[in-house]
Amino acid sequence: MAPFAVAFAGEFDCRYRVEPGEADRVVALVTASEPVGARELAPFPAVRAVLTCSTGTDHLDLAELSRRGVTVANTPTYCSDEVADHALACVLAGWRGLWTLGLDVRAGEWEPETMLRRFDAQRLGIIGLGHIGVRLARRARALGIDVVGSDPVISSGAEDVPRVSLDELLSSSDAVSLHLPGTSGAPPLLGAREIARMKPGALLVNLARASLVDLDAVVAALQAGALGGAAFDVWTEEPPAPDDPRLHTPGLLLTPHVGWSSPQADRAWREEAIDGLRVALTAQPPSPAQPRRAADYAS
Repeated sequence: MAPFAVAFAGEFDCRYRVEPGEADRVVALVTASEPVGARELAPFPAVRAVLTCSTGTDHLDLAELSRRGVTVANTPTYCSDEVADHALACVLAGWRGLWTLGLDVRAGEWEPETMLRRFDAQRLGIIGLGHIGVRLARRARALGIDVVGSDPVISSGAEDVPRVSLDELLSSSDAVSLHLPGTSGAPPLLGAREIARMKPGALLVNLARASLVDLDAVVAALQAGALGGAAFDVWTEEPPAPDDPRLHTPGLLLTPHVGWSSPQADRAWREEAIDGLRVALTAQPPSPAQPRRAADYAS
């Protein structure tokens, strides 16, 4: 809360907690991953803005907030480059066997004739062509990788990425990377049927939301050798339970929701959050140095 207190000094009183009798003075709520809906808004009748310091908004009840006339702001672009970098790193490391070869060597194996993959002989399928997806496409194409995309929300072209159906993307891609927002209560975009449609030996990368993928179907495909590997930066419960047997699935790479991370992003989210909250509360345009970011869809 300190960045907000400094930025809004003299304008708004920014606090972690509200004292008894002050609830009717609260005009904005700030969250990162905690849900905000009717129950959370009930004690604060004067709230007119909700800011989430995150790209995703699936933890917000957008329909209820809209019904109440509450303005919603998020931070959709502060880590787009970082997540694109993380996704590409996962794909390239998977194609070159880095997820597993080091473990194999430490286990006593030494297979110098292992067949790996050359980048310019592979296809990358990107599901979600928002801020992150187009950056990933740009990076991959610079390495000579064939890139195709699919997006259930954005219908116009992006970065000249050829559009294909989801089924074609899954069946023809040597790696699939997800960059879509989650939708609370929706079934997984990639369920058992879609996982079965993937090209044998393909990689699956999910840095977006755990709810987009049927994790048990992915684990089953890895155990059966149908997938070449899966890299996740999200989990159904974070942090995962230490005794979750899925953590030990061969071919699974799990990172602790750090795809966003860099010193630059750590500064940028504060700037973007302050900018979004100022616009929401005051209707003032952002300063020229900090142009207002695009709103809710930022896969």
